[in-house]
Amino acid sequence: MKTILLALLAFFIIPVLSFGQTNEKIANEAFVITRMANKFHVAPRPVNKVFSEDVFSAMLKKADEDRMFFTVNDIVRLGTYRNSIDIEIKQRKTNYLDLFINIYRQRLKQADSLLTEISKKPVDLYLPEKLTVAEDTLPPQSLAVMRVKLYKRLKANMLNELIDDLPGNFKSLTPAAQKKYIDSDEVSLQKRVASALKRKVNFILQYPYGLPKFAGNIYCEVIASCYDPHTEFFPPEEKEKFESELGKQPFLFGFTIKTDKSGGVVIDKLQPGSPAFKGGQLKKGDKFIALQWEGGKPVNIEDISVNELAALMEESNHKQVVFTMKKADGSVVQVPLQKEQIADNDDEGKVKSFILKGAQTVGYIYLPAFYEDWEDSNNGLNGCANDVGREIIKLKEENIDGLILDLRSNGGGSAQEATELAGIFIDAGPVEQVKDRGEKIYTFKDVDRGTIYDGPLAILVNGYSASASELLAGTLQDYNRAVIIGSPTYGKATAQVVFPMDTTVTHENIDQIKTENYLKITVSKLYRITGSTAQFKGVQPDIVLPDMLDAYITRETNAPFALRPDVINANKYYEAYPPLPLGALAAYVQTEIDTNKYLNTAKKYINYYKQQKQQDITLSVKAVLNDPYFEIKNDAATAENVKSQKFKVQNNQYEKTRLQADDNAKELNDEFSEQLATDPYVSVAYDVLAKLKTK
Repeated sequence: MKTILLALLAFFIIPVLSFGQTNEKIANEAFVITRMANKFHVAPRPVNKVFSEDVFSAMLKKADEDRMFFTVNDIVRLGTYRNSIDIEIKQRKTNYLDLFINIYRQRLKQADSLLTEISKKPVDLYLPEKLTVAEDTLPPQSLAVMRVKLYKRLKANMLNELIDDLPGNFKSLTPAAQKKYIDSDEVSLQKRVASALKRKVNFILQYPYGLPKFAGNIYCEVIASCYDPHTEFFPPEEKEKFESELGKQPFLFGFTIKTDKSGGVVIDKLQPGSPAFKGGQLKKGDKFIALQWEGGKPVNIEDISVNELAALMEESNHKQVVFTMKKADGSVVQVPLQKEQIADNDDEGKVKSFILKGAQTVGYIYLPAFYEDWEDSNNGLNGCANDVGREIIKLKEENIDGLILDLRSNGGGSAQEATELAGIFIDAGPVEQVKDRGEKIYTFKDVDRGTIYDGPLAILVNGYSASASELLAGTLQDYNRAVIIGSPTYGKATAQVVFPMDTTVTHENIDQIKTENYLKITVSKLYRITGSTAQFKGVQPDIVLPDMLDAYITRETNAPFALRPDVINANKYYEAYPPLPLGALAAYVQTEIDTNKYLNTAKKYINYYKQQKQQDITLSVKAVLNDPYFEIKNDAATAENVKSQKFKVQNNQYEKTRLQADDNAKELNDEFSEQLATDPYVSVAYDVLAKLKTK
């Protein structure tokens, strides 16, 4: 029930938009995308009728993922271009785009009106109604059917939020007490959910630069994605966001946010030196009431969620926004702010290390991304490989018996940093093989003799570990240098380059050409030193652990137009270390896996989701409370709070000194320490390293 309802929340795709486009300009951008892909893509495809059909289907899915707006008749009308979008692109025509925008605008306005009408009448959460698979997967036949789908979407989202809000002891309450609890929240719940749905519709309708720009960027994004999932159209803000993930200083307001106990969102912390801090008007605890981007209309956000507000604030890096804030004394002020490119001091985005102190002493390092050093004068000293190396040196002073490197949910980044990081753990040698659209094979190498750490090593991965994470995990697995623990990784073994949108660009002049929009193109495929690839199948862990993410995660193999895997020859200079006792290690921790409450709950959750995925949903309080998910949710919540009896989480001496002078960093450190103390995956890795130490 829960995971299906979660999927219902995300039926709007909100792309990041660029400036000053007309439909004619969009048509030209679409043409340039195909020209540049043909020039640089590792496996370019012809722009023909098959390509046209793919663009047609992908456009509908991206603009209306859950088939809420476009009716059957709309799709028939648009279908006259199903086999001729390739001609539209080649001849830079706008006929298809014009029709799409007109229909899209009309349906969004109707959806907005229908949501207003639906919201006026209380939703009966006790009334059993069905959301059928057919109803959910097919486009509406008429406006009447659209109304029903929107109503059921509203009700499903209400039930989804309700089940999250219920206390763990809810079922032990009397029926009267249960009803009183639900009834007390029902009105505000409906208002909150309805407001969120309307905001998403109106975000598109009232976008400052117009619906044509919104739909036009979807068009360009879809055309790029038809080459492969990682070839992407980049308007300016999206390019800047991508670069910030690789380590470049991001554009920030300079505050973090959290959910207010009474609903809505408040400021949690201010970053010293940031625009929010320097303005002097914002304080911790100030509540967000409204925001208005330059050139746009005010948006009421009094009952907004943290994720929704974060998405709204990503609209621009360069425009001014006016926040309406409610202060602690009840007064309301308007605060104009504009983002600045500043160092992100948030510890959550940086390498961090801890000591797990028990019968053995194990070092733990968390690596959130493979970021690089963008300052030429630093010679790479602030890249993630150097950061990890520094943390290892600190941990070695604590006489660690083993090391856990956590790459869970690390989506990758710089392949060069991954290569250098591999060199920390192996002696000089090949790390990865690369092949572009030609036949030549290039090899990434660790050229520095020696290692920084040569002791027992475990690497944690999951389904969101991708790209550079897979490069590193696969290399150390092939060298028999580390035990890989977790669930299969994402399966992305390709490399991309960001090009300015200019058909005259080359690899040589790429830094000299500046354009409004950019295109990230997949230019090469990555292979392991054995000649195999992580593409599609990912890196398979040596010790597989159930992960709740596996219930609904979408990996590369599920992505439309993903490049198919192939095999090349193994690198002849590759020499592995002696094999690790993987069978004995897996057997050693199997009892813990079988008896760990959280891991068993994860297994139940995965099986539950598979069974429920293609079933009708009953929309009622009774169905929610009787659904097995309610018990699974409570079991997971209980298991999440069970601290390990094997070790205590500590900081190294350097970190203890730093934390004494930084209260914000200490707060984040304490939160992370608590998570580590109850993390079952870290617990399994700890035991694996104990066994490796005795070998």
